[in-house]
Amino acid sequence: MAGDAGGGEQRPQRKKSKHKPKRRMGVRMDMTPMVDVAFLLLTFFMLTTVFRRPQTLEIKLPPSSTKSEISEAGLLIFRVDEGGELYFSKGLGAPEKMEFTALPGFLKDKYREDPNAVILVKIDRKAKYQIMVDIIDELNMAKLSKYSVGSLAEEEKEELKKANAPK
Repeated sequence: MAGDAGGGEQRPQRKKSKHKPKRRMGVRMDMTPMVDVAFLLLTFFMLTTVFRRPQTLEIKLPPSSTKSEISEAGLLIFRVDEGGELYFSKGLGAPEKMEFTALPGFLKDKYREDPNAVILVKIDRKAKYQIMVDIIDELNMAKLSKYSVGSLAEEEKEELKKANAPK
């Protein structure tokens, strides 16, 4: 054994089989096309999406310690009953029924008379919220910024029933 260079035991030789073991080939996927498609879809959706500002109602609240006296003559009160009927009164006068379609013109006239008019909007708790939003939108479009929102008292509900009764 002239060619043996190491000491130790000899290894047993494997028997040669008739079949050669299949050589495993590594699977390699090219990810470039998938990345291209992902960016193409991202670009497509970014360019086709309609961007619009969220529709919110901004309400500016005064500090809690602020109190101001308002004369009855300069006060305009809008009341909305449970059924969505709109009434208005000047000062503490009797409420008069008003159609909602007449509100924009009425408010524009009021702005021409007195741009600093103070408006009180009183709404029944059972009335639809959308009515209050519509009234505030009309006030903002008429540039009347001094308004307050509150709920309708039981006495005022009775007044509205009397105002709505046939004469």
